[in-house]
Amino acid sequence: MKLRELIDSFLEFLKKEKGASEKTLSTYEQSLREFDNFLCEYSGGADPSINSLLEESVRGFLVELDKRHNNRRTVRKKLSSIRSFAKYLVKFEYVERDFTGFISTPKAAKPIPVYIEEEGIRNLLGATPKSAKDFRDIAMIELLYGTGMRVSELCNLDEKDIDFDSRLVTVLGKRRKQRVIPVIDRAIDAVRNYLKVRDETSGRKVSNLFVSSNGKRMLPASVYRIVARRIREVSDVERRGPHTLRHSFATHLLNHGADLEAVRQLLGHESLSTTQVYTHLSVEQLKKIYKSAHPRAK
Repeated sequence: MKLRELIDSFLEFLKKEKGASEKTLSTYEQSLREFDNFLCEYSGGADPSINSLLEESVRGFLVELDKRHNNRRTVRKKLSSIRSFAKYLVKFEYVERDFTGFISTPKAAKPIPVYIEEEGIRNLLGATPKSAKDFRDIAMIELLYGTGMRVSELCNLDEKDIDFDSRLVTVLGKRRKQRVIPVIDRAIDAVRNYLKVRDETSGRKVSNLFVSSNGKRMLPASVYRIVARRIREVSDVERRGPHTLRHSFATHLLNHGADLEAVRQLLGHESLSTTQVYTHLSVEQLKKIYKSAHPRAK
């Protein structure tokens, strides 16, 4: 049986039996067609058959991906597609064993978080609002930087989620886990100012905290564009979305001596190892402390 026929069968199985999305199907198909093309070249132009599915074939494909300068995330994704395909073939007895079973998945490279220096944040939040949109945008940025919440968490906020008296905000995070985050006075004041303008402009009270010009809940993509535009005005960092404010929040807390476990809880990370990615960013701060405190460093 030709390999491309097996791939077609697998994709049909994913679509009809597993209800896979178009995006998922596209990812699997792209990876498996690329694998099929590689095996075709590997065998001198002959159409690969089921007999081509060997461990050494998969290893050869991974080497070829590396030669083409694919990053580790891409390689992991393509290998994952081949693994799922192999499990399908075993399940329906096209092959006797999983030909990917002894292949190690490349470790994912942890990207270095991009953050804005404190001076940049001061410039970002120092603007004077001149319109209802300005009040909203500044309130969103104050809340993102002041709490470290994710953009999805910000967009899902209702007015009732903010306790103005206790300076607390309740967010619904990943896997619908709820957490309570303290809010600094500046962010609380910015939200209060925005709400006054919002209600005066719309003429009606809504439950959603942040709304677009049509009165509907803000979408993450809209918040991303707003934040990116405003960051561009004060910083030349290459990534300018809401997550950059989240990274800045965590980095600045650690630079000022915050406990790593406390930062983990504020960010809503499951594991401390996820939060540890920020610790190396504090090296410059450690150098300053070292130079000012060590008797022989002056």
